[in-house]
Amino acid sequence: MALKHLLNWDKPRVVNPSNPCVPWIVLAVMILSTICAIASGFAGIVADASIQGALVIGSQKNLWLTILYFFMTAFMVPIADKCSIRFGYKTVFFVGLIVFFIPNFIAGLTGNYWVMLIFRCLSAVGAGAIFPASLTLVDHVFTKEKKTVAIAIYVALAFGVGTGGGTFLGGYLTDFFGWRWIYFIFLFFAPVVLILNWIFVQETERRSAGPFDFWGTVFYAGAVGSLVTWIPNVKAPWNTEGFTSTLAISTTVIFFISLIGLIWWEKRAKSPLLNLSLFRIRPFLLGNTAIFVVAVTFFSMTMSLTSVFEEGLLYSKYRAALLQVPFGVSIGIFGAMSGLLSPKIGVRILAMIGMVITAISCFTMHSITIQSSHGSFIWLQVFHGAGIGFALGPLTALALKRIQPENIGQAVVIVTLFRQLGGSLGPTIMQFIQYFRYPFHLLRFGEQMQLNSPALENHLEESRIFLVENAGSIPSVGAYGQEGFTEAATFRSFDQLREYASIQAQILSINDAFWLLGWAVVVISIVIGFFMIRARIKEGRIS
Repeated sequence: MALKHLLNWDKPRVVNPSNPCVPWIVLAVMILSTICAIASGFAGIVADASIQGALVIGSQKNLWLTILYFFMTAFMVPIADKCSIRFGYKTVFFVGLIVFFIPNFIAGLTGNYWVMLIFRCLSAVGAGAIFPASLTLVDHVFTKEKKTVAIAIYVALAFGVGTGGGTFLGGYLTDFFGWRWIYFIFLFFAPVVLILNWIFVQETERRSAGPFDFWGTVFYAGAVGSLVTWIPNVKAPWNTEGFTSTLAISTTVIFFISLIGLIWWEKRAKSPLLNLSLFRIRPFLLGNTAIFVVAVTFFSMTMSLTSVFEEGLLYSKYRAALLQVPFGVSIGIFGAMSGLLSPKIGVRILAMIGMVITAISCFTMHSITIQSSHGSFIWLQVFHGAGIGFALGPLTALALKRIQPENIGQAVVIVTLFRQLGGSLGPTIMQFIQYFRYPFHLLRFGEQMQLNSPALENHLEESRIFLVENAGSIPSVGAYGQEGFTEAATFRSFDQLREYASIQAQILSINDAFWLLGWAVVVISIVIGFFMIRARIKEGRIS
């Protein structure tokens, strides 16, 4: 057989396409590619402080490196799907891999903030093509009987290993090799996934995607971009006017105009960027809403714990990353279990189990304090990872359950879009809630730190004794009053107490954010449960 025929792009014949192993090899390629795109984002979260120091930038600029990566990934999802329809999903997936790997590598070479921001956005463009194309190719290659299991395994392993591997690599490589290696490391996977994609993946049918939906893209970019800008900046320290600032008002106006324009235009467009009519299908609407909220809790967990470990507990990046590995492992294990159990008990029940566990894990965050042991953090992550693992795959399968084959591409796009929007908005939503709750908790602790309080005097006395005996601080030589302190030991003990209160206030503000997210999960779970019960009653009447 001629080499040209064996390596034919549309229908390669290196291995017989009817071989039962081929779909699983394709699934492995899709999982590995998606892992690289996800791990790159999470590695950046762990290494952000080192990147901030190397580029000599403020915390706000540093935050945008992460936000824009996830935002551009979400933004490119529907555009990449339109290109996939016209040029083929395999082709767009292949191009997306190249666009992801090369700019990601260049981002590690630069020492300039704006150059890095541009190339991180370019790599996110590639990631935005990888996510929808990979899920569509998985859906395309498997039979209807195995499709649900394959999707659940894809979501579980891609996001489980991507999360755990990304956080671990971010800490390990930053501490032992330097932060640039979190971008260099992924280039080693490029030849493997590119070659396997060529020789094992069959090209999909190319169809006319219709004219490019220019106004739909403009309205879509305006809605998502204004929302991503509004949430992290409306209560930022530099924005002293808050909700009444020019930025807050202008982005709010842009968001509502863009959202209304998007809905109005997409209903009339001949070739819409987003097929909003799919939301008339109830499982699709509920599944996407649940996926968004679960994704917010998912992505927020890593950023929040990284902040607590590094800024609050002053752990090294490697140690902070190592403590977060159980989260990704738990997502992978329980996600794989959901894939195996879904044919037996159904995706609806598994999705409900995952949602309930996710909600409970959000509420149990309130047990975390600055004095919590490593075991408390690990079990919390395992519990939360179990909820995410049980929920994401079945919710994805549930959302796609009643979609007709001709609409599966658009449905996958919207599912991926909601998941990525949850990822990009999750950390900013957490930060937004913290802006309100951190001052409240800090003030509450400050009210308890009265100089005439016997409890405070006893604590300061114990701290002074410790500092004098262990650190050689200047001891107290007499009584002190409210007018001020003159001894080094007293100064240091009071400073330590204030720092302790600030860290605990930060942790409690994070806990409050998860508490609110937990109630959001509960509300959606009740709605899904209601329609599940109603469907069962109708089935009973029919039978």
